[in-house]
Amino acid sequence: MHMAHDISSSKFSSKCDINFLSDDLLAEIFTRLPFRSTVGCKCASKRWLDLISSPYFITQFVSHQHFLYKSILIFVTPHELMLAFREQSQSYCFSRNNSSLIEDILDKQKSQSLEIPVSFSPDMLLNGSICGCSNGIFLCCDNRYTYGSGYYVYNPLTKQSIPIPPSNSTSNENLFAVGFICNPYYDVHEGKKNVLKNVVAAPYSDERNFRVVIIKSFIIKMFHIEVDVFSSETGSWEHIIMNLPNGFAFAPHWLLSLSYDGSLYFMGRTSIFVFDPYTQQKDTLDYPQEADSMNIMSFGFLGISCGSLRIADIGQNDLRVWELIEKNHWDLLHRIDISTKLPQKFCANYYKRVAGFHPYDGDIVYLHSYTDGVFVCNLRTNKFEAILGYEKTDISPFQLEIKDLLLPSKSSSSIE
Repeated sequence: MHMAHDISSSKFSSKCDINFLSDDLLAEIFTRLPFRSTVGCKCASKRWLDLISSPYFITQFVSHQHFLYKSILIFVTPHELMLAFREQSQSYCFSRNNSSLIEDILDKQKSQSLEIPVSFSPDMLLNGSICGCSNGIFLCCDNRYTYGSGYYVYNPLTKQSIPIPPSNSTSNENLFAVGFICNPYYDVHEGKKNVLKNVVAAPYSDERNFRVVIIKSFIIKMFHIEVDVFSSETGSWEHIIMNLPNGFAFAPHWLLSLSYDGSLYFMGRTSIFVFDPYTQQKDTLDYPQEADSMNIMSFGFLGISCGSLRIADIGQNDLRVWELIEKNHWDLLHRIDISTKLPQKFCANYYKRVAGFHPYDGDIVYLHSYTDGVFVCNLRTNKFEAILGYEKTDISPFQLEIKDLLLPSKSSSSIE
């Protein structure tokens, strides 16, 4: 009887082993794990590696994460996250003035299963620091990006990179602000195959059409700025000295710029420096009058939502979001006390900050702290939710639409 009991227990234990589960059940488990845990499971066995690496599982995994307020968190470096979003139709571009449309769409999404036709691997990692992203192409740096050298352009479709030669103006004694913009007038969908192929095959070709900008950083107000612009068409740097009648001083926490509507936006101590590296036009943009510039440059965010430029700050637990209507005219869209909405530990964290906006739903804002992770907040419905598994991780200051990172399908002829 003792032997029979041992045999029975052995059979029961073997059936309780997770490896006894079918691939479908394992996939259901893995899709519900945080990103880091799912990627870590690849190391457990060859079967798990094959399952998690399969295109079907990746689609399911991204689709599941997409339900978290329609956002996707991607590790772009081993320690850095990026907020990414699947492209949506124009009718999904929400604002505070079409709440009934939002409710209709959300109800429809709840009643239908959402499929996302992507084959983008959720564990894509880049080497080095991320300095900018434009039209699906990254500017990276193999050391500290503020040194003004070591830059390279990376194409995630081809997984190849091209180095950018150093500027003659760079020196180790200075810190540099960095900007990157890749052909803002080019439609990725109209000619993606030819242009992205040439990005790798023909360095600095006219079709690639990008600019890298570095500016010697300064924290006191200056009325003239020295700017270096690298052109993909010439393959060389141009040194430019320009006057700013209103003056400008860099925010020490923001030495990376935002690419928007053909220009680069650099956050400063009391204003924003706007520079078009194609036409060399420049301007300064004031912060909202009622905003605290210290909060904005330390814990705020400058980004794009619903096609418009937005800025947010978070002082104590007072979260505010503005939208630019015209030059130096900001409209306050949201103001809310988050102290009753989010965990006390997060609210008490001095280093919490705004991490991004949703590009299509103007009511959704992302908050982040290194110790507590990422929180997504719907300021219309007052729904606040933690996205688990991303504690002790930095978040990139870039928001990227996933459409620009789709891998070519097997039927596509050759993007190499």
